[in-house]
Formats: sequence, C-alpha cells, structure tokens
Amino acid sequence: MKLLYNLRNLIFILLGFAIPVSVAFTNFLIIIFTVIWLVEGDFSKKFSYLKSLKWLWSIIGLILFYFFALLYGENHDDALYVIQRISLLLFFIPLATTKFNQSTYSYAVLTFLLTNLLSALVAVGINFDVIEPIVSSSSKTPAFIKYNYHNILLSFSSLLSFSLFTKSKSRYSFIYLLFIIIYSASIFSEAGRAGQLTFNIFFIAYAIYFLKKKILYSVSILGFLIVINLFSYNSSGIYKHRVDHLKHIIQNNGQKKNQKSSEKDIRYVFASESLNLILKRPFFGYGTGSFTSTFRRNTQSNYMYYEHKTPHNNFLYIFFELGCIGLLIFLSIFYFQIKDLLQVKLYKLERLILPFFYLFLMLFDAYLFIFTITIFYIFMHTIYKGFEFNEEK
Repeated sequence: MKLLYNLRNLIFILLGFAIPVSVAFTNFLIIIFTVIWLVEGDFSKKFSYLKSLKWLWSIIGLILFYFFALLYGENHDDALYVIQRISLLLFFIPLATTKFNQSTYSYAVLTFLLTNLLSALVAVGINFDVIEPIVSSSSKTPAFIKYNYHNILLSFSSLLSFSLFTKSKSRYSFIYLLFIIIYSASIFSEAGRAGQLTFNIFFIAYAIYFLKKKILYSVSILGFLIVINLFSYNSSGIYKHRVDHLKHIIQNNGQKKNQKSSEKDIRYVFASESLNLILKRPFFGYGTGSFTSTFRRNTQSNYMYYEHKTPHNNFLYIFFELGCIGLLIFLSIFYFQIKDLLQVKLYKLERLILPFFYLFLMLFDAYLFIFTITIFYIFMHTIYKGFEFNEEK
C-alpha cells in the first residue's frame, strides 16, 4: 500500500507539469490516479467524508440535471460534448478523499509554477524569434497549449507566486517576483484577453487590500501594472489592437472597429441574442446540448454559420440550456466551496482568490467545459484546501 501511496503522490505532483503542457498526458495521469484510488478501496470511509461536502452534491446535482435536460427540448446536437465535459468534475471525488502531506502540496505547487515559467520563457523566445515555434500556428499556440489557456495559467501562476512571496519567510522569496515578471512578459506580448484582464483586476484587488497593511506593496503593485500595461500597449501590436478594439466595442454598442458594415462583435451578439432567447424559456431552458442549433435557428445574426458551441459566457450557457434552476445549482457549487475554504483558519484571502478567479473567467467563455481550465481548477482547489502558504527559512 505504501507503493500506491507514493505513486499517487507522484502523479498528483506530475499533474502540475502536465496541465500547462499536454492534454494527453494530463488525461493519462487522471486515469492512473483514479485507478489507484479504486484499488486502495476503503470506500465506506471515503463516502462518509464525501457526504459532508455540500459543494460535491451540487456538482452531482448539476450533472444529473444535465441528464434530465436530455428529456425535453427539441435539439440535443451537442449533448455528448456537454456530458463528456461536465463529467470531468467527478475527478473532484478521488482528489477530495485523498490525503496529501505538505511536502506533496509544496512539490505540486513548485512543479506547476516552474512548468508555467518554462512555458512563458518559450513563448517569449518565440515571440522575439529567439526560439523556433514548437508547433505550427505559433500565434494560437505560444508555447505548448492554446494561447487563451496559456495566458490564464500564467495569470494565476502570477497570483499564486505573489501569495507565496507575501507569506514566505525565506530569504529567497524575491524569486517569486522574478517569476511574475517573466509570466507577465508572456501574458502581455500575446493574445488572450482573459489572462490580461485577470492579471490586472486581481492585482488591483491586491493593491487595495494592502493599502492599510503594507502601503509599499500597494504602490509597487500599481506602479508595476502601469508600467507593464503602458509598455505593452506601445511595444506589442497584439496588445494594442486588443485594447483599442475592446474600447471601440464598448463605446459603440458592440460594433466592430474598422468595419464598413454595421457588423457587431461576436461576443456582443451572443450575449444579447442569448438573453432574448433565455427570456422565452427562463425556468428549464432549452435542454442539454441545445445552444448551437437553437441559436442558429432563432436568430438573424451574421454569425449563424459559425460553429460555436457556447455563447462565450459560462453563466449564459448554463442559463440557456438548463434555465434558472440549473444556473442556481451551478452557482451553489461555488457558494459551498467558498464556505468550505473559509473554514480553513489560515490565509483565507489567498484561498478565496481561486474560486473568484474561476468565476470571473467564466464571464468571458464557458471555461467549465474546457478541459485544461477545468482540470486546473480541480487540481488547484485540492491544493488550496490543504496547502499552507508559509515557508520556513
């Protein structure tokens, strides 16, 4: 049994490497970890603990509701897509019932941060033509994974590094600040608005938090944000285009910039048209996997030929297919997880950053249905539930 114990700890640590690098390797590790969990047995004890986790019952309730929503509605074309991705949340079960020691958490965190550091360095090297692209279409894949997932992982790695810096008692804690500088160099020289937005918003929140406690931290954070954003805006064509385009969309009621026609931004179209349809069936929605076909059939959008499976907003997506009942079940997951994290006595702020980070992300895309980001959240939630952020000298 000790062999199984050591092996599952190693697999958990390796997830910190696999998530930023490879979907295939991550899937492999998930399968092996689950098999070990099943072989270990002791299910009565595990189930007894699971019964106390209200957020887990909300997850199970959401999954069951998706199966129930197969029974109504006219279109279920994307049902398999939805069921496959929502079922990934069940990986919470083996992780939640597995005890890890602090050294395993520490190694997992360090592995995750170093792998993302490597990813950031590779991406920056490719951006400045120092390194050859690892895969074709480097603009969409700056290092190992798609740009919008890459930037999100780097953004969270920056927040995690800063948390460790503020709590560390080590004389080498400044290294975490070097990590943040390298992460931000990649984040702001590439596409990926979600990563850029979360980086700015959550570091501003940190600056506000430290106003009374450590004013030097607040001033340093705000100064760094001003420098990195101004420098990126003036030196990165991609970042400048993103900022200018977003500003134009907001000021012009969703209309795209530099368009001869009155064509509107696709996210704006999805939001407005989805809300119109939601109001027609607000309680139970249109059924599992119904968004694509229902949206295309009932709107006059110029984007009807696009094969988008979601409205680029997780809350709207669930509201559309499951109605307000499904949306409330979905929100209850995070309500109970936040309550659960608040029960941990130490470093409550640091622990709460994770669920709020994920909730904020889901305003911009259906990240609950994106493998890399969902497994990242499951992995990090496991760490944030039991990890102690302070380090000895």
